[in-house]
Amino acid sequence: MAGVRRWVHGFACWVLLLGGCGREAVVAATICDDLEAGDLVVTELHANPNGSDGEGEYIELFNTTRSSFALDGLMLTASRADGASPKAHRFIGASIDAGAYFVVGNAPVDSMPAHVDYSYGKTLGNLRNSDAVVSVRCGELLIDQVSYEQTIDGRALQLDGRLAPDHELNDQAVHWCATPEGVDQISDGNFGTPGAPNSPCEVVQIEGLCFEGGAGRAIRVPAPGEVQITEWMANPEGADGDFEWVEVRFDADTDLNAFQLGPAPDALKVVIKQEDCFRVDAGVRVVFGASPAAAPRVDAELEFSLGNSGERSILAGVDGIVLDRVDYDGTVEGAAWQVDPHGELCLALPQDEYLADNFGTPGDTNPSCPLVLAPGMCFDDGTPRDVVSPGTGDAAITEWMANPAAVGNREGEWVEVRLEAAVDLNGLVLSDLTSSTTTVESEDCLRVPAGAHVVFARNTNPSENGGVEQVDAELSLSLNNSNETITLSIDGQTLDSVTYERSTAGVATQIDEIGNVCAAVHAYGEGDLGTPGLANPWCF
Repeated sequence: MAGVRRWVHGFACWVLLLGGCGREAVVAATICDDLEAGDLVVTELHANPNGSDGEGEYIELFNTTRSSFALDGLMLTASRADGASPKAHRFIGASIDAGAYFVVGNAPVDSMPAHVDYSYGKTLGNLRNSDAVVSVRCGELLIDQVSYEQTIDGRALQLDGRLAPDHELNDQAVHWCATPEGVDQISDGNFGTPGAPNSPCEVVQIEGLCFEGGAGRAIRVPAPGEVQITEWMANPEGADGDFEWVEVRFDADTDLNAFQLGPAPDALKVVIKQEDCFRVDAGVRVVFGASPAAAPRVDAELEFSLGNSGERSILAGVDGIVLDRVDYDGTVEGAAWQVDPHGELCLALPQDEYLADNFGTPGDTNPSCPLVLAPGMCFDDGTPRDVVSPGTGDAAITEWMANPAAVGNREGEWVEVRLEAAVDLNGLVLSDLTSSTTTVESEDCLRVPAGAHVVFARNTNPSENGGVEQVDAELSLSLNNSNETITLSIDGQTLDSVTYERSTAGVATQIDEIGNVCAAVHAYGEGDLGTPGLANPWCF
């Protein structure tokens, strides 16, 4: 036996029940100062032995501490469930080893069976077969207490052997069972495991518990803010039923045993159905896959389908309480949706191919999403800022080639605009009488200094456009050779407008600094006349 075999001393110290034997009472007080609730745990009791209950009853205690200690002065009590009819026994001359079982029984000292370490004789009478309470106290300290509603003849009641002995776990009836089948007899018709680890009860998942190293413990559930759905593949290249997956990041140590996923609050399902604790360390990303082939690493099964079109949701929770939710509208085949480190949602990048024609980072940290510009903004060396647009008086049409001779109209037409302030070209619009328009569109800020001459050309290649070297933007509209109006605007506001009745082949029309209009006289490129991108000479 792991405990120390002891017996009841003489009649004189039975008066301890009434406060006698002062020396022992002082010892008990000293012991109580060193004990805490749960240091001793009731792990098994046999209240209904086969045959006469007068002998064969026992109670098993377990020392949960790392130290041996004397039991002298501790009180073992038994009563009805409501506390009525209490009977008690005070331990004398007994001790229990660290991490050991100690079995006390009602058999006489001179005929104790081998599995009993200590006899409490007749002090507790016969243990009740139903609706009873057994407790261990040290002075005013309740070290442990268990209650039971009923017993089975010949079979001890025992704390589930899959659970570590614990004074709180043994408070719940669901954690107890009659000694299961397959256990050897301790005496004729009596079954139990006194002085030894208990057998597992019937294999049933105990709510709120999982098992680690053969012992049960409370499931660690995530709290709000500790769970984030970070990535999902709803429309993979290949069979959706094989290659869909969802990635979830846990920001605290967690057990997945109680974790739920689903497409709606009323459709959350537990994803792990096992008794063993499924531990996840803080910071880990768990991949739930439709099959083991869904991603390079699949940690657990995904038990619902993700939608490819329309407004869809994925929710994570515990006990039906939603801890995180993502919403998406539509998919792109082969591209996962990702939540980046800044909380932005975007599709996976083309460089992140994890399977053939499937893109994402399942199980790994997501990259930052490409920056998305808000209306009226542009990137200035990669940093978003507001577009600086020209206002009234900041921009003027100063020259145009409507009828080139060196090359055809499609290649050689161009329009020049002078900017009087440092602005961005983004959003500038050129239009003609047919309502054809050219809009300058770019995510990058197209900054130009004050005094710049900006050229819009039908063809940006100098070897094809008649030799216009400086082209700032492509001109998509076609200029009429006669009876045409060119309008420059931004956000619906007209900045400048010019009208001409005719044009001369190979000669641009110019406006000088004081507003005079004349034909160009200086040649450029392949011989047509004009000064595209340069200040115009004075008209005479």
